[in-house]
Amino acid sequence: MSNLLKRILVSIIAIPVLILLIYLGGFYFLALCILIQSLCLYEFFSLFDKSGYKPFKFFPVILSVAVFFMIFFEYPHALLVSVVFLLIILSSEIFRTAGRNPVNVFINVSGFIYITVPFLILFKLDSEYRFVIYLMMMIWMNDIAAYFTGKYFGRHKLTSISPNKTVEGSVAGIIFTILISIVFFIFNRDLINISDAVVLGVLTATAGQAGDIFESLLKRYNNVKDSSSIIPGHGGVLDRFDSLIFSAPLMYVYINIFK
Repeated sequence: MSNLLKRILVSIIAIPVLILLIYLGGFYFLALCILIQSLCLYEFFSLFDKSGYKPFKFFPVILSVAVFFMIFFEYPHALLVSVVFLLIILSSEIFRTAGRNPVNVFINVSGFIYITVPFLILFKLDSEYRFVIYLMMMIWMNDIAAYFTGKYFGRHKLTSISPNKTVEGSVAGIIFTILISIVFFIFNRDLINISDAVVLGVLTATAGQAGDIFESLLKRYNNVKDSSSIIPGHGGVLDRFDSLIFSAPLMYVYINIFK
C-alpha cells in the first residue's frame, strides 16, 4: 500500500471522529485536546534524544494534563499553580544522577510554551465549537492544496529547511484556504463576515505553513524524518498538528481582540 493511500485511509477514519468530538464539546473535547497535546509533547521531548539531550518526558506531560483539568474545572488559581509546575521542572534537573544538562530544562519548558499553551488556547475556542471546526477545515485545506500542488506543479523551492516544500504549493495553500474560509462564511454569517473570512484564511494558512516548517527545523536539527511512526502514512502526531499549534493562538487573538 502506497504512503499516499495510507494517508487518505487514515484521514477518512480520523476526520469524522475529530469533528464528532469537537461537536460534542465539554469533556469529550477536553479528552481529545489532552490526548493530542500529550502525544505531541512526548514526541517533542523524544526528538532531542538523538542529539544527546535527555529532557524529562512523562513528568512534564502529567503536569500539563493537570493544567488542562484546572482550566476545565475553572480552578481560580490555575495560573499560579502552572507557574509552580514550571518552577518544579526548572529545579528537577539538579536531582538527576546521570545526564545532567541545563539544556534539558529549557527543552522541557519550551515544550510547555510550544505545545501545551496553544492546545489550551484551542480548548478555550470550543466555547463556540464552530470556530474549532472552521480552524480544522482551513488547516486541512491548506495541507491538501499545498501538498498536491507542490507534488505535481512545484518548481521553486520554498525553504532549505524542508526541501519538499515549494513556492507554488505555499501559494496554492493560501488561496484554497481563503476559498474554504469564504465557503464557511456563506453558511455561518452569524459568526464571521466576509472580511473576517479573508483575514482568517490568510492568517491560518501562513501560520500553519510556518508551524509546519518550524517542526521540520526541529526534525532537521535532531536528524529525524518524522516525530514518530504512530500514524500510518502520516508519521507522528506532532507531524499532523504542527500547523494547528501556530494557527490556533492567532485565531483566538483575532476573534477575542479584533472582533
